Amino acid sequence: MKTLTNISFIGLIISIILIQTTLSEKCVIYSQPIYRFKTQFIDCPMIKKNTNLEKRQNADDMFIVDFHCSIGDSALCSKVKNVFISAGKYITATLNLKTPIKVNAQFLDFCKEQGDCDTQNIILGAARPSRMIPYQDSDGRARLYPQSLYKQLSLPNNHPQMGPDDITAMFNSNMNYWFEGDPTPMSERQVDLLYVVIHELTHGLGFTNSWNDYLNMQILTPIIGQISTGSGPLQAQFVEFVFDKSVVLLPSGQPVTSLADQLNQFQINAEGTEQDFMNSFSKSPQFSIAKDMYNRAENHGTMGFVLSSNIQPNTQLTTDQIQNDIILLETSLNPFQPSSSIGHVDFQTYKNTSDFLMMFTYPPGRTLNDMMSLSGSTKTTGPMGLKLRLLLGILGYDVKKDYSPPAINTSSDSSIISFNLVLSFVCILLTIINYY
Repeated sequence: MKTLTNISFIGLIISIILIQTTLSEKCVIYSQPIYRFKTQFIDCPMIKKNTNLEKRQNADDMFIVDFHCSIGDSALCSKVKNVFISAGKYITATLNLKTPIKVNAQFLDFCKEQGDCDTQNIILGAARPSRMIPYQDSDGRARLYPQSLYKQLSLPNNHPQMGPDDITAMFNSNMNYWFEGDPTPMSERQVDLLYVVIHELTHGLGFTNSWNDYLNMQILTPIIGQISTGSGPLQAQFVEFVFDKSVVLLPSGQPVTSLADQLNQFQINAEGTEQDFMNSFSKSPQFSIAKDMYNRAENHGTMGFVLSSNIQPNTQLTTDQIQNDIILLETSLNPFQPSSSIGHVDFQTYKNTSDFLMMFTYPPGRTLNDMMSLSGSTKTTGPMGLKLRLLLGILGYDVKKDYSPPAINTSSDSSIISFNLVLSFVCILLTIINYY
């Protein structure tokens, strides 16, 4: 799939905006979901607590999908819509959702409607939080929460305004997808859309990190904003996502949040233009911190998400702790891949385990059921493995103690069209290309 490595400065769309209001009145949206860096701050003024959040009568499916299909094949559109319904049921079988998750889902021809006509490196699709909402975390720091998670929390009496959708998803019709119930087995030139949609919706739930090369300078920082400090110098504001709170460097156990704190000591010695910002930051003491993070993100086994309260910050971790109490993040890609590195689990570690779902590549020729059968998770955890369940619980979701496989409609229409694409799926990147 197409990796978005040649994007220059679009991360600065959000970074050189002078925010005259407080963070609590600014939310982040993805202006184009298939491009991770096309983000912007928007106003989300404080409102009184909404006590009338929409309820969902069907406890087995807490997802409300607003599906839009713009291609001419009604049979294919129907099958894709059914996939989104099935994906929602799988996730509902894992999480106790207090309020339903609203998904704005689009199935379209990326070539005709997005101008992406590359037949060798095809973007499958993406899903992202429709809105990232600021929330003061338990450690006193303000972080950005995906709206789907924010709705599950005990909201304060006044909170930032939420948008109409929780997750935005876009998928490309220019692909030979395989569907459960199809009359023939899946080939290595096909993709099980259900696998991909559950993966992407999990990103939309909050499996997404803020650290990236927004400045295209081979450095990593959290998402960047600026705040006015009155008559004094401008101070950059590097804002983490809730996911980042539990990420540590390995084996030192140093929280990446401590590095964000150090970056937030940077003061802009400039007028505030993009180039002035970059020049000033490149000469600052904080630049070496961001450069070191980039280097770490290219070396295997250097970052992980803490799954146990027994691990204390800044404590050298043992091999057993890393194996049992950490979920390793993807840091083996060199050069760094903006849409894949860090924001997925380590491929080598989890490819044959129940935690296969959030790997950065699509396993060629394997369906979702194949992956669950190989890992023995069909009836134990489903597609969301043991460590992923713990991770979602740490983010703030209420994870069900027991998993019961959902009832899935596998009816198939053999009239699905087939695309004769010359593709290699050895390294198909699931997300970012999209959702990442």
